[in-house]
Amino acid sequence: MKNNKIKLKKLLKNKVVLITGGAGSIGSSLTKTLLNYPVKSIRVFDNNEHALFKLNHSLDDSRLEPLFGDILDKDRIESATLGADIIIHTAALKNIEITEYNPIETIDVNVNGTINLIKSIIKNKPKIFINISTDKVAESSTLYGATKQLGERLTNWAGPHILTTKFATVRLGNIIETRGNVFEVWNEQLEHKQPLTITDTKMKRYFFHMDEAVNFIFQCMLQVNRGEIFVPKMKLYSITDLASKISKNHKIIGPRQGEKLQEILITEEEKKVSKEKENMWIIQNYPGNIS
Repeated sequence: MKNNKIKLKKLLKNKVVLITGGAGSIGSSLTKTLLNYPVKSIRVFDNNEHALFKLNHSLDDSRLEPLFGDILDKDRIESATLGADIIIHTAALKNIEITEYNPIETIDVNVNGTINLIKSIIKNKPKIFINISTDKVAESSTLYGATKQLGERLTNWAGPHILTTKFATVRLGNIIETRGNVFEVWNEQLEHKQPLTITDTKMKRYFFHMDEAVNFIFQCMLQVNRGEIFVPKMKLYSITDLASKISKNHKIIGPRQGEKLQEILITEEEKKVSKEKENMWIIQNYPGNIS
């Protein structure tokens, strides 16, 4: 761990880092942690003005550049990526229910937004691009998972084809502290003295704490090369067991559209083209991709 911090300091020294979706849960946590390193500047790119203001005001660091913009705006993206050394792409529409109701907008943001970034990278040539993905891509059953899988494939393709930049994807499970997750819903229900809603008593999910997710992303940043997909080995939890630790008052509401009883982090086909390490799998090439 100490050795990694030394390597990160060297990698990040005097670098310009761009974080898309930078005012979101993961983006803001990455921003806060990056300020502990000798970066030149952090461009926090987001289309949420209030969240940008709050983050910039709370951190109060001259190295922060709050950039208001949308990843669908090609000119704005090109401007934001100009001069950036490292890009971490967290911007996405991710709520399962919202994405299912808004398929065109979800495809636009999650797929076309990533394409816009990759096109700007071809022109502006940053050193590193990291795409943040989700376990929902493995045997995807939702629109969100399908669009994020396309983002993974685009990044995996770019690795061996755009040689001026090193590309990688980091595929994460659920992060406890992110906005809109089940714990946030349960906390609101507790405040209103309502039963905790559970979609199915057999539901299981992989969970990370935010600091674990951020540390894993930085660990992968040191290994990024030619489009690999880094998948952490995460612990699987029963949703019912987690809810029971908070309250015994539950209400079963049934699975949402496309929701699986148990997610997987990596498919069997992906394992065949992966390098397994103690705490992760590294998918070298998407099954079926042509290099």
